[in-house]
Amino acid sequence: MFDEVKTLAENAMSGKVDPQALEQAATDHVGSMDQGEIADHLQTAAQNLQNQGQPDLAQQAMGLVSQLQSSPGGAKDAVVSFITNNPQVLQHFAPSFAQGILSRL
Repeated sequence: MFDEVKTLAENAMSGKVDPQALEQAATDHVGSMDQGEIADHLQTAAQNLQNQGQPDLAQQAMGLVSQLQSSPGGAKDAVVSFITNNPQVLQHFAPSFAQGILSRL
């Protein structure tokens, strides 16, 4: 499963995955989750990003966690934008989260 996620992220970054399809898949998956689940997945991704030397993306992920807690209404859209604009982050989420998006492509 990790290889599938890595391949998806690489394909999305190289333009082989339609950005609109990725956005729709992320919208569907994130929309099906409650804010607590999303926050947990973002915290996992942030920790992995930090450990992999990507503090800027880690900080963005943690900012989304804060946004989910304070203003959950628009936060899901922000999470989708974060994933769509930075498809490489998918490989830093828990495999189950990334697989949920993959299965919708």
